[in-house]
Amino acid sequence: MLLRLIVLLIFMSPVVLATLWFSDNAGTVQVEWLGWHVDTNVPMLLGILLVVFMVFSGLARLSALVADLPAKLGKSRQVRGREKGMLALLAALDAAESGDVGDGRRLGAEAARLLDSPELAARLDRLMPRQAVPSVATSRPAPTKGRLFAKKPLAPPAVERKPPPPVKASPPPAPAAVVEAPVVPAVPNAEDAAAFAAKLRDGEWEAAQACIEAAVSAGRLSPFLAARWRAVVLEGQACRESSDDPARPLLLAREAMAADPSFLPAALHVVRLEVSNERRAEAEAVLAAAWRNAPARILLEACAPLWRDEDANGRLKRFEALAELAPHDPDGHLAAGEAAVSAAKWGVARRHLMAALKIAPDALGCRLMAEIEDKEPGGSERAEIWRRREREAPPAPAWVCDSCGATSEAWTPCCSACAAGATIQWTRPAHKPDSPHVSEIAQPPAEAPSDAVESSAEPVS
Repeated sequence: MLLRLIVLLIFMSPVVLATLWFSDNAGTVQVEWLGWHVDTNVPMLLGILLVVFMVFSGLARLSALVADLPAKLGKSRQVRGREKGMLALLAALDAAESGDVGDGRRLGAEAARLLDSPELAARLDRLMPRQAVPSVATSRPAPTKGRLFAKKPLAPPAVERKPPPPVKASPPPAPAAVVEAPVVPAVPNAEDAAAFAAKLRDGEWEAAQACIEAAVSAGRLSPFLAARWRAVVLEGQACRESSDDPARPLLLAREAMAADPSFLPAALHVVRLEVSNERRAEAEAVLAAAWRNAPARILLEACAPLWRDEDANGRLKRFEALAELAPHDPDGHLAAGEAAVSAAKWGVARRHLMAALKIAPDALGCRLMAEIEDKEPGGSERAEIWRRREREAPPAPAWVCDSCGATSEAWTPCCSACAAGATIQWTRPAHKPDSPHVSEIAQPPAEAPSDAVESSAEPVS
């Protein structure tokens, strides 16, 4: 409290001294304009100018608030929609736990609509318990009520009646056997995987689709893996399609995206084809849709030719919007942090880079943090710590086979090392490669389409 009072006195002292000086040396000011003649002194003129400045400042702030009001209202509406969606999602999970299938599916559909996630309803539907199918009871049916309690005919009064034998109750019927729904395995069996990989290697796309349908109908393949395998077939066909019909690869890649929205190779293929055809709006729309399901820095590298003419501030706004679409993924924060470093906005860069490094360690994030610390006074020791973390960071993401761990420069339907099908994923390798390959992102020409979706480690500037 005392420190604040001292600071206030220090700042008020020049104002008091200026006021005393102007009171002793008031002076005169004359203003003539369009026949008007005004005589006043300097303190009064300064006061009038201060009032005018405050009025215009207030009007400027009021206009800014009015301009930002629609955006704030829209954002608050989105927040309320997300809150309602989360409440509906929790209610759907409670209904699934209690066995109320009808309410669970209804609440799941409402949550998917409010959260703008079409695949959420399908996933919740798989969580719902299946109704039991009663089998034919093997025990004989219980006798009817009329037969058990039928009245006996009365005997003539002259004849002595003997008491009827006691009616022996039949045993209760055995409970109906409950047939449980078959449990779909989380991974496909070896025979289905081998048959599917063989069809992919031979380019027999229709036969590969038939393998998928057979495995699904037999209950050996989960819906998630079936969707992924269908996307692999369509994308493999798109990569190996001949150049007779230039629109055919794009159509097949979009069908692969529709089959599995989280399948990164199909989204990357569509983005590169749209960029090569100079369709910026379509490429950015595909990027935004793919970023919600499969955010990856390689998508930004594919779109880099579209943003060459943008300045650092424009790229920063673009990457911050992508980071908001997937706040729990590090790639959006890394791209926003790199753009902020290029724009010399150190606070914004530090915020995004620290958010990315909290999610997962990354060599690029550590290197950018070292650059920021070098620009801070006395930050050389902290910069050296970040450089040491950069050397200890895991390798950059690449196309890695889930079966054997081999890395490749391009996505292919089958692994070239172990011949497994649908196992190439964009992820971090287990070990750093001895000689990392750095290549420029370029879309293959239309007359010679690439057999695979190539990867790149070129940073986005």
